[in-house]
Order: sequence, then structure tokens, then C-alpha cells
Amino acid sequence: MTVWKVVLLLDLALALGVGGGYLWWGRQADRLGRELVEARAAAAGPREFHSEGVVRAVLPEIGVVVITHDEIAGYMPAMTMGFRATSPQIYDAVEVGDAVRFTLGGVPPNLALTGIEKLARR
Repeated sequence: MTVWKVVLLLDLALALGVGGGYLWWGRQADRLGRELVEARAAAAGPREFHSEGVVRAVLPEIGVVVITHDEIAGYMPAMTMGFRATSPQIYDAVEVGDAVRFTLGGVPPNLALTGIEKLARR
């Protein structure tokens, strides 16, 4: 094998290694940026979020109300999920199928349902 072929192969290997490393670093930088935003939000202390949705289940035995909700601005996209309730009165205030406006309070990601009110049917 001639010297120029060896040099060419070494350059190619170096370029692939640097390119792969750069791609890996870029993915890590994005992840670290998201983690930094989450950490800053958590360090800011307790927050309050408001949204609307439909009650899918009321499970007082495990302390959860399941709600299909719209986007919670600044926190999460629209989805169905269970929220812990801070008060037993919350379970009595709603039934499955009720359209509701609700408030989540706490330090993300440990939020709890602090208030809920029925709306007109959707």
C-alpha cells in the first residue's frame, strides 16, 4: 500500500470520527439545554398552571383524578393523565364526563390538582 493511500484512509477515519463526535455532541447539547430550562423552572419555586379538560376517571382510593386536558401553557402538551388532588373535596366536586377548568400547583414536575370547577358541556 502506498503512502498516499494510508494518508487518505487515516484522513477519512479522522473525518468520520470528528463528524460523528460533532453529531453526538449536538444531540447532548440539545438535551442539556432542555434539562437546564427544567432545572431553572424548578429552582424558581412553586408555580401555578391553569387549563381546561374533561374528567375521565375519579379515583379517590389512590388519590387521583384522570383528565383529558388541553395544552398547559409553559408546562405540557394536550394529553390524558392523572393528577394527584390536594383535597378530598375535589373528588366530590366532579364526575366522569364533566368538562372542567382546573388549577395545578407545586414545583414541576411534582404538581397537584389544587382547584377544579365544572364548565358547560363541551
